[in-house]
Amino acid sequence: MSEESKKLYLLTILSGKWRLVIIEQLFEGEKQFTDLKGSIAVSSKVLNDNLQFLVKNGIIKRCSYPTFPPKVQYSLSERGEKLRPILDSIYQWSLANYTTPTEKAEDEFYSLFK
Repeated sequence: MSEESKKLYLLTILSGKWRLVIIEQLFEGEKQFTDLKGSIAVSSKVLNDNLQFLVKNGIIKRCSYPTFPPKVQYSLSERGEKLRPILDSIYQWSLANYTTPTEKAEDEFYSLFK
């Protein structure tokens, strides 16, 4: 992995509309797919794709139980837990520095997530 890739790793992990929301939900504790689906207004496919990405990158853990119906629990991994102080710092910065965005600033912000 190049130095540039390492610098952008956090942005890669948090890019997309739903990954940060999923991580935030898992800060509260382990959840099943249906729990996450119920608390996040997202399609099953999009949620599943983002969960798979976060599992593959070691941010969350997926634990399946051999029951009927199958039970799958998602929780933060040790690596995912290390994001908590980083995201708390970003949140505190946001609270301290928030201003009402101008129309131009809103357009620039939303264009990042398209």
